[in-house]
Amino acid sequence: VPFDRLESLHQRLLAVFGPPEAFVRLDPVSQMLLAMLSGRTRNETALAVFVRLVEHFEVARLKGSWVRLAEASFHEVDLLLEGITHADRKAVALPRALQEIASLSGGLSLDFLHNWPVDDARAWLERLYGVGPKTSTATLNMSTLRKRILVVDTAHWRAARCLGLVPEHASPERSVRLLNRQLPDRWGAGETEQHHILMQELGRNFCARKNRMAYPFAKLCAHGVRNPAHQPERLLEDFLRMPTPLPDKREKVNPISILKADAENL
Repeated sequence: VPFDRLESLHQRLLAVFGPPEAFVRLDPVSQMLLAMLSGRTRNETALAVFVRLVEHFEVARLKGSWVRLAEASFHEVDLLLEGITHADRKAVALPRALQEIASLSGGLSLDFLHNWPVDDARAWLERLYGVGPKTSTATLNMSTLRKRILVVDTAHWRAARCLGLVPEHASPERSVRLLNRQLPDRWGAGETEQHHILMQELGRNFCARKNRMAYPFAKLCAHGVRNPAHQPERLLEDFLRMPTPLPDKREKVNPISILKADAENL
């Protein structure tokens, strides 16, 4: 069997962090809005603001429709985005993206993408104002569309560069393409979703905080080694060929699960 470094890395991450908890999936439009809010913003903050938007724009009463947000003014939206990075930009982007969905598809739904090929669906989403690779892939993979595509946010990108999965100077946009080309053939939407959450945890808890002493892959980190001969991709493969430790059995909690009550009412 050919060696698959992403599959082997995935098993290592499961051994370190344990499997992420399953979460309630949002409809594609709601997931798109949540992904837009979470750009450069902590998950907890983005989730809190998302719930605030659900309540303010009466999304549950309107049976999951975001029509009131689509019609909202910049000032109305901006006041609700406290704590969100680049709130002024997103106060423009959220309603405009919804307006463009309605204009292009005839309604405020993305369910029509369910039967589209994943690359075509991603390209369509990235035509929308304010929707980049991170938001498009999150919409396709983590919503009820549940498509086989890997989400790569800032934390995931940071960890991938650290481990040598992508070149150190690769942009987030290029990294999305490079990492998706590495997906093991056997992986479906569930495995890609799980891998993203694990890489995100690695990037946030270790790479971002430079927590080198506790970092489970410290010897491989490209940012921690100044040797010109350092080849993180080679070190990673050698490391991954070693026996995998037993998985961590501790219960894991995904922060998106706190949306369960709200999501069920959308």
